[in-house]
Amino acid sequence: MDSAPVSDVVCIDDMGKARVMDPLLADKVSGLKEQCDDFMRDMDNYSGSVDGFIAVMENLAKQVEQEKREAIIASNQLASLTNKTEERQAMLQTEIEQKTLELERYKTEHRSLQKIESEQQDLINHLSFQY
Repeated sequence: MDSAPVSDVVCIDDMGKARVMDPLLADKVSGLKEQCDDFMRDMDNYSGSVDGFIAVMENLAKQVEQEKREAIIASNQLASLTNKTEERQAMLQTEIEQKTLELERYKTEHRSLQKIESEQQDLINHLSFQY
């Protein structure tokens, strides 16, 4: 059995503790630990970026919902305005029809009065010539 000298296997670390590990392996482990620490920092940064992105997206979603509500309100107001315009137009059309009928009645009455006036004038002329 090959045995390594005790001085190659036993080491004293920076904290003054005795460690049983090959120095090359200890260097590799230390490098791996540093890589893991770097990876964890990168993951923390990534997590922070993702959290920030999620916050931005939630804010945008709230803004989109607000815009949708405002668009629905505007659409409803426009539909209401259209209905009011149609109602007003129908009311004005009815008023025009009523005024047209009234005008026709006045024209008929005017013709009738003109006829009466003409008859009365004829009567006056007839009576005037007799006396």
